[in-house]
Amino acid sequence: MTQSQGFHRLFGFGSTAARLRLHTMLGAAALLGACGVDAEEPDLGELSSEVRVDSFLTSSCSTAVVIGLSNQIAAEVSCINPSSLTRFAAGSGITIASNAVLPFLSARAKTDLQAVGNVSVNSAFRTVAAQYLLVEWFNRGRCGITAAAAPGRSNHESGRAVDLGNFSSRITAMANHGWSHSVPGDPVHFDHLASADIRGRDTLAFQRLWNRNNPSDLIGADGIYGPQTEARLRRSPAEGFARGA
Repeated sequence: MTQSQGFHRLFGFGSTAARLRLHTMLGAAALLGACGVDAEEPDLGELSSEVRVDSFLTSSCSTAVVIGLSNQIAAEVSCINPSSLTRFAAGSGITIASNAVLPFLSARAKTDLQAVGNVSVNSAFRTVAAQYLLVEWFNRGRCGITAAAAPGRSNHESGRAVDLGNFSSRITAMANHGWSHSVPGDPVHFDHLASADIRGRDTLAFQRLWNRNNPSDLIGADGIYGPQTEARLRRSPAEGFARGA
């Protein structure tokens, strides 16, 4: 039994759900650490390569299945530019609707969302990994998805967008705090246009993570989502790479 296997048995991370929770915690913790400090990287071993992203194309309808990888991408975005994203938490008028929500926004968007209060957040920052799955599910006519932006182009990858479950009662309050409600056919969606649009940084973050973990199969780290990036994303571990940010 490897040290990594012993760790996971000791703390009971045997099920897929438990492993997802582990990678959520590790990814969130990575946001508090320094970029590229290998000495403190946990040895995730076999765990990190167990389930590929593309294994969920026909078996899930929740982006929670890639929350481990998404947390690593968010951490890498913060390493590239520490002012890009800030974490928000449930409480003080904010409800996080599900474990699929990646609770990160720009600092200004977070402040203005907290000022609105009484909001139920269905979606906030979304990574290229989550957007890839949404597009694939849409293309297959699955999960009731009626529209999906191409990976790299979603407003949710900008770090300044949220979807609210109680949108209808919060439109005026959101507008009073800088949130635009102007996307046709998407009534739950709001954009904080005063915040910087960081689309592309999540793609760059993924490319850097891939290269760090696959030195014999390097791809261009340019922030552009193309065939090479998609091919590697499909093969990536949904629960996160062995070496994160």
